Amino acid sequence: MPKFAFRLEPVLGYRQRLEDEQQIVFAAALADLKAAEAVRDGYVAKRREMHERLHRYHGEMDVVELRATYAHCDFLDRSIVAQASVIREKLAVVDRERFELVAKSKDKKILEVLKERRRETFEAEAGAAAQQESDEINARRYDRAITTWENPS
Repeated sequence: MPKFAFRLEPVLGYRQRLEDEQQIVFAAALADLKAAEAVRDGYVAKRREMHERLHRYHGEMDVVELRATYAHCDFLDRSIVAQASVIREKLAVVDRERFELVAKSKDKKILEVLKERRRETFEAEAGAAAQQESDEINARRYDRAITTWENPS
């Protein structure tokens, strides 16, 4: 029985490599997004800590310390807003890379489905050929058996 050979195997391999490369690019973009979110979360935690400190020790702080604390809270608020802008940009990049990954995955999947259908067709044809060969062998045996019974020389 001949072996199945998919003529577009090199193209399938190329599309697999493209998808793998895109997965790496997507993972890097996702890591950048997570890092930007971690920076923002750090700013938020620091601001929360500063606000709690202000509420607890407001009466015990001198004017210079109060001004510095409020100024730092304002700085953290501006940093959070700026980081939100960075996060939106990173999210747009992640969405774009995800779209590319999905497109490349679809391209590869199309070839995989084509390969599977061609394999099924090949196996069905090979099975039909084997069945036909078997039928011919059985028909010859039957003819010989019938001929031998009819002519017992």
